[in-house]
Amino acid sequence: MNKKGIDSLFVSALYYSINKAIYDVMGDGGKVLGRRASYEMIKLLKDLGFIKENMSNEEIKNLFVNTFGLSEDLNIVEEDKKVIFEVINPTLDLFLKKLMEENLKPYVCPFMYLLSEIYSVSNNCRLMLSDVVPETEEKVKLIFKKV
Repeated sequence: MNKKGIDSLFVSALYYSINKAIYDVMGDGGKVLGRRASYEMIKLLKDLGFIKENMSNEEIKNLFVNTFGLSEDLNIVEEDKKVIFEVINPTLDLFLKKLMEENLKPYVCPFMYLLSEIYSVSNNCRLMLSDVVPETEEKVKLIFKKV
């Protein structure tokens, strides 16, 4: 596999433009497309050997932080009826900032559905997005209800 990295500015621009186009064309119906895109991404990453069955929270964190380089750190906080992913210093901060500025929902996002689907499969549960809380410029909380 090619080890040359792609700049996070380019990836942010790509994710922003995809989400903006989905919103403009589909409105709230874009949620279904976002879930489907995450499913296909997970399938590809499984085929490539990056995602395996029953991943521990530490393995999920390592995948997002060290393998994919999506954030500086990731905390997974498990509560009785919810799971909170604390994304620390996301590398796609431009993407997230632009969506927040324009009040757009992140239909296709490497954090939200990808994290929730990997976690759900590994922990034999279903998660539903409850809230996205940008606490600071360095920390975003993705809050999911267990359903």
